[in-house]
Amino acid sequence: MNGYHISQLAKRYVEHDMIQAHTELPAFPNARVELMFAFLNRSKPIAEHSELFALVTSLVQVGLDTHDTIELAAVQHNDRNLRSRQLKVLAGDYFSSRFYNLLAQQGQIDTVRALSQSVCDINRLKMTMVDKMKHWTMTAEEYLRASVTLKKSLFQSFNAQMNQEDISTWEELLDSLTELEVLEREQDRADHFARFEGSWSYWHVWQQGTDEERRKLKQKLVDEMLWNALMSKYEVREQLAYQVRVSRDKLHTLAVTLPLDESTRQRLDAFLALPRL
Repeated sequence: MNGYHISQLAKRYVEHDMIQAHTELPAFPNARVELMFAFLNRSKPIAEHSELFALVTSLVQVGLDTHDTIELAAVQHNDRNLRSRQLKVLAGDYFSSRFYNLLAQQGQIDTVRALSQSVCDINRLKMTMVDKMKHWTMTAEEYLRASVTLKKSLFQSFNAQMNQEDISTWEELLDSLTELEVLEREQDRADHFARFEGSWSYWHVWQQGTDEERRKLKQKLVDEMLWNALMSKYEVREQLAYQVRVSRDKLHTLAVTLPLDESTRQRLDAFLALPRL
């Protein structure tokens, strides 16, 4: 298949006129889902279902990400359009529930169970993150690692069905790929004051900041002028740019050195060649 073919299959479920007219959905997890498809397709017992498994996993992930945008908007006091928020709730529920129907039609009850368990695990991790944030015990590195775990967990639901000799390679690539995606998202957030709260940049400043700066963070007294000063003082964008470069180099090295089939290598090369914001 050429390009991101799972996203093409998912269009019939995620593209609705009402949703597109009144709200914006999160980005489709192209790289992760195509990488998972490539590894599932290498396992003969499940190869015939690899497309289905990749599709339903992507729908669940889009559902989770859609709900996350609602929570983020509530924290940042954005997205005040009631219809938009209502549609995001409904869209997230719809995307997350479609996998039941698609898998049940194929008699894949064990897969329903595996994905449902992953969603439970993800929600538990989210609660742990929220608790650490509320108690101001979160660090930038902990935030990064937890974010990576949140974004990759769903795609690990099928590990037991993959070729055992592929597991370590799959895990290494998935972690590296997801880390790069998270860092690039945080790099984009670092350019927008409205997206500062709760970001990697926020927790980096919290770690490095003075007592007075921490007090202002706690009391939500950071305006755009102070934000600009803090971002410059603690070289936040430079730190993120460095981490992105390191992460991309690591993924590129893995793509070159690991024993990958041509299909998997092409998918990684396509992702690494994409222009970055």
